[in-house]
Amino acid sequence: MRQQSMIMNILMVIGLFFVGSFILSIVLGIVGSLLWFAIKIMIPVAIAVWLVRMISGPSNNRRRYY
Repeated sequence: MRQQSMIMNILMVIGLFFVGSFILSIVLGIVGSLLWFAIKIMIPVAIAVWLVRMISGPSNNRRRYY
């Protein structure tokens, strides 16, 4: 098994950092866009649920079926 030179090892580590940063940026971009999309949908839904609960008032007069 042949030993690699120190310069080759340094270049391999730098290449690994470049590839890792590229993959990490893609993954974080996808996760960030999914979170943004979920928040964009969930905030109006939460506001709508809150408004319906505010308009309907307290739910003390629930119907009881016996």
